[in-house]
Amino acid sequence: MLVPRQGRRERAYQTDTGATEDAASGRAAQAGWHKGVSLAPPGGALPRRQGTAGQGRLRQDPFVSVQETEPVELAPGVWRCGTELVNWYLVEEDGRVTVVDAGLPGYRPQLDRALARMGRSLGDVAAVLLTHAHVDHVGIAEPLRQETGVAVHVHTGDESLARTRKPIGKNERSFVADLRHPFVYRLVGHMLGAGVVKTRKIAEVTTFSDGETLELPGRPRVVHTPGHTSGHCSFHLPERGALLVGDALCTLNPVTGRRGPQLMPRSFNLSTATCLDSLASMQDIPADVLLPGHGEPWREGVTTAVEEARAAGVT
Repeated sequence: MLVPRQGRRERAYQTDTGATEDAASGRAAQAGWHKGVSLAPPGGALPRRQGTAGQGRLRQDPFVSVQETEPVELAPGVWRCGTELVNWYLVEEDGRVTVVDAGLPGYRPQLDRALARMGRSLGDVAAVLLTHAHVDHVGIAEPLRQETGVAVHVHTGDESLARTRKPIGKNERSFVADLRHPFVYRLVGHMLGAGVVKTRKIAEVTTFSDGETLELPGRPRVVHTPGHTSGHCSFHLPERGALLVGDALCTLNPVTGRRGPQLMPRSFNLSTATCLDSLASMQDIPADVLLPGHGEPWREGVTTAVEEARAAGVT
């Protein structure tokens, strides 16, 4: 069981084993990391857990000391949760809540804190809605489905990935090429500490298709934006002036640490060319704020974000 260990506004994630990162990195292939590749950063090893078995924890180290995001309302009824590296969102309407993406397994306590900040409770959660089914977007989905009975909604193109954890096809480039970037070790360390290897398959999902307006709190309109995965979608909330883009683009590159609108790295995408094509599907959507899966909200217009992402090129 993962529980957050609090320290001011930062949290290191405790685990119920004293396993080292060497063991965890061996298991991390299940989460999409490259099998058999050392995850030690250039010039040093990942920080090891300290303490006795059963009380191991990740050391407060630049690679894994990640600031948690305080729940904050970014548009009417649209709240951001997560950490500085991984975002997920809550959308409230008439006292009911849609969870948009589901972070990592260790993020579960964030849900209760965010709901309390909103004046809501776990019983007010109506659904989980996924932009796509990568491990850093589904972490609490199955536990929440089992705990509350809510449906988990995903595009038909990612149904198999959500249910089996087995990707359809290989990503465009091996993750090995990213290991030359020091920033990526912070992401890897954080994800391991937040329980990514414990991500569970989603036993039951409800599917949707492009163009639908879903009868969920916030009434999100589906915009299919494939490329990152085959079923990746963005969600437009026209009454809120918000566009939730998942990983169709990011404002923080999880590999290089570069900020500003850009595509996700090639090693994370099935097809970067398709990702570029998908930008056209969102560029004319009227929204005051664009909300990515990685990085800060963008308030300078969707068209400008798309233009900057195209200009940034690929990683």
